[in-house]
Amino acid sequence: MGVFNVNYVIRPIALCSGIRDQSQWTYRWNIGQKVLSACYIWYLEGSDPVTIVDAGAQGEHFTNPEFPMSTCRSLEEGLHKYGLKPEDVKQIVVTHLHFDHIALAQRYTNATFIVQQKELAFARNPHVFLAVDYRSEYFEGLNYHLLDGDQEVMPGVKVLLTPGHSPGGQSIVVSVRGGKAIITGFCAQMSTFIQTPAMKARGVEVAAAGLHTDCREVYDSALKIKHTADIIVPLHDPMFMEMERIG
Repeated sequence: MGVFNVNYVIRPIALCSGIRDQSQWTYRWNIGQKVLSACYIWYLEGSDPVTIVDAGAQGEHFTNPEFPMSTCRSLEEGLHKYGLKPEDVKQIVVTHLHFDHIALAQRYTNATFIVQQKELAFARNPHVFLAVDYRSEYFEGLNYHLLDGDQEVMPGVKVLLTPGHSPGGQSIVVSVRGGKAIITGFCAQMSTFIQTPAMKARGVEVAAAGLHTDCREVYDSALKIKHTADIIVPLHDPMFMEMERIG
């Protein structure tokens, strides 16, 4: 993993929230149990150039009436708290190109978007069953910096290829005061990483995202994060909605 010599503070900025079935984060487990879900952008305070993880989405981007989300705050309000405007952001490390992580991309007029090659290729020609999650009007025409696998983005920030939820999902390893915080490259809540007695009885250590291209890959990716991170930051856990800082 290399040596990190820079520490950041991760600032979670919740943009929207809604109710989901917990099995969306724990494939084949907890079916019918309803939980709160949130969508975020993550500002890496101390970054130079100014860097965030994911571009975010608002409630209006969720057009399926069965899965509504309500806007918590506008993008501008969320960034203003830290003295920023969308045009101040210079780098966006995109976990994956599902619409809820990229819908607001056009607002960041001066940003480069760091994405895995595999993810962009699949987003442009997705399987019909998964096409609803990729909306070209959000991700085409952006200024991309494409990666192929694990790579350091800047001192103290690396990406790990963690496929399965999508072909080119990448998790972001951030050096913080408490060690290595990893923002998951796949949709998850903390329940994804908690081994219940029923799971233990079957030799299952972590769960997998309910939406996936390969359930074996997303399981292995979750296991990799659990064994690597000092602090796990699942993309949709509501615990970060009122949290000021990570690290």
